[in-house]
Amino acid sequence: MAEPGNTVTWADRMELLRDSAQQRVLNAPMPTAAMEQLLADGTAHALGRFEGSPVHYLDRWWRASEPGWVALDEAASAQLALHAERYRAAIAATSAEGAPGPRLEADTEMPPAQPEAGAA
Repeated sequence: MAEPGNTVTWADRMELLRDSAQQRVLNAPMPTAAMEQLLADGTAHALGRFEGSPVHYLDRWWRASEPGWVALDEAASAQLALHAERYRAAIAATSAEGAPGPRLEADTEMPPAQPEAGAA
């Protein structure tokens, strides 16, 4: 419900406050310990299990930097989201049950020849 003489509702104000607070968070580096806690809580999600893996939090991708974790801008975040989807699809395709895994050199070696049973 809007206040008399005002067309802005309380819900609109709360949305503006939420957006304003989110913008402050997105524009400041996040301490490493804070991001580690978000990852541990399951609130943030790393793209992969590798050093320097980008992290998704608050509808943005973040990258590690010297002052802490920094949110990518919307365009870079959208581009990374596309690549992340491709990365996940590739991981799923190579780790699906029954899918061949990576071949190692040991897999390509022929086993030693053994005489057939009953051969003289």
